[in-house]
Amino acid sequence: MKRILTLLLSAALTLSLAIPALAVQTEQETAAAWLKENGILTGDQNGNLNLSSGLTRAELAVILTRLSDETGDMDRNAAYYRTICPFTDVPEWAMPFAGYCAEKKLMAGYGNKQFGPNDPVTPAAACTVMLRYLDYPANQWTYATACDKAAELGLLPDCAVDGASITRGNIAVLIYRALNGGKPGDGQAALQGIGDGYLTNGKPITEENVLELLREIEKDWPTDTVWGTHNTPGTHKNEIPSTVSGQIMRSYHVSNVYGCGAYASMVSSLIFGDTVNPGRRLEDLAQIRPGDIIFRVRNDNGKIWHVVIALGSPNHINAFYYTDGNAGETVQWPDIQNPYSNMGNLDSYRGDNKTYHLEVWTRYPDRVSYTGSSVDVWNVNNS
Repeated sequence: MKRILTLLLSAALTLSLAIPALAVQTEQETAAAWLKENGILTGDQNGNLNLSSGLTRAELAVILTRLSDETGDMDRNAAYYRTICPFTDVPEWAMPFAGYCAEKKLMAGYGNKQFGPNDPVTPAAACTVMLRYLDYPANQWTYATACDKAAELGLLPDCAVDGASITRGNIAVLIYRALNGGKPGDGQAALQGIGDGYLTNGKPITEENVLELLREIEKDWPTDTVWGTHNTPGTHKNEIPSTVSGQIMRSYHVSNVYGCGAYASMVSSLIFGDTVNPGRRLEDLAQIRPGDIIFRVRNDNGKIWHVVIALGSPNHINAFYYTDGNAGETVQWPDIQNPYSNMGNLDSYRGDNKTYHLEVWTRYPDRVSYTGSSVDVWNVNNS
């Protein structure tokens, strides 16, 4: 894990040094331009974004509504959200937005039906609403620690931590980093699990980028690394946060702390993050991709025999490589000297006369289409 973090941070430094000297646009300007292009942040009557100015809580409600209302519900039902607005001090123009944010639990008032629409947005308030928007576990932060948590996750610019209010420029950076997996090249921010569609190294989810992380994990946890079981106390166990992958394991009554389920859960989290990129059942097993979680399920009783992580897509004879932990109480990867080590075949698990069948979960978003580019690539690229 330390090695992965070191490499990611080194890559971030390399990227920052590679930026051309002529690039004068600041991060605030980049973030604000992106938000404007996507209809989240708009300028004044002259189109100016006024990045050095503060913003009010009413204006923040407008931004949050645009940010979260992907289905256009607000446009269709503005009258409804105006009606349910629970605050008595909000001007009429802002009532639908305050009502929307209240119903979606993105913003709360001060009590006594007071919202404070003209009050400046504090850094704590800005971080609170973004952590709520990201659905970050509520037991890991409070309003008082929201800025610390956002800074830890790489969301909040250093210059925005202090002060009584946050500027429009810094709120743009905060939102941009949250939606885009952190700053460009900021692997540590992405490692915390920020942003669906991004990996822990801050790169978009592609088969090639997943394979890159799998090869780094192999360096940290090579073949014959002793792995933990309930019968071998003191050996490795999964100490990597694994909210999403842990939920997948528990849905099969498999531990995400010890054994093969723990190893698969750890690898999945190190690639796709802790709380983002939710898993879904893969219907077409021919479209298995690197990083997918594969369960070998007994046909006679539905119990799990083993859990592995795919290292590539099935080839023309339906064979594919995988990595697993707790195989003989150790971690195993394919051996380039033995082309059949750690290789599975779909045909071995198909049909009612087979002992096992495969059930596969993927954390690739729907929009990331299967390409077939990961067929027979593991040992070729690792040789």
